[in-house]
Amino acid sequence: MGLFKRKSAQTESTPAGPVKKNTGPIVLEQCLCANGHNLISDQATFLNHPGITLTLSNDRQQGMLSLSPVIGDKDRTFFGTEWLEGEIVSICCPVCAEPLPIYNECFCGADLVAMFTTSKNDFANCIGICQRIGCTHAEIISNYDLRVISRSGAFDKGTDLYGRV
Repeated sequence: MGLFKRKSAQTESTPAGPVKKNTGPIVLEQCLCANGHNLISDQATFLNHPGITLTLSNDRQQGMLSLSPVIGDKDRTFFGTEWLEGEIVSICCPVCAEPLPIYNECFCGADLVAMFTTSKNDFANCIGICQRIGCTHAEIISNYDLRVISRSGAFDKGTDLYGRV
């Protein structure tokens, strides 16, 4: 199954979530919390696309984060806070304030939380992001085909988002 041990055993195979399919970058059109709220918002834009907006908190502070919806782009924007490199934060939906579910353990020791790319809350179609500030590790899961995006934005495994070699 790759480099990581799963923390959840939920399994259901469905097609990959909606993405813009073109010759340019792959862009998420929806990214959902476990309650179905779309995390894509105009809070910040990346390469002219609305970002994925999340609420971050720990015992010191609470703030917002927008991530690029472009697969492989590590750009992000923090709002209202100054986080310390290495801090571990709770990542929640900005609409319902529910923490995003833990998908896996990151190589840095923190947890990866899941955002779903389909309306079904299955870990077969999700994006995992790390809870540690400064760790840009992410996993993209689609139809049980695990791909890990490296810090350079290239796929470490042998397939792209659509399962092509």
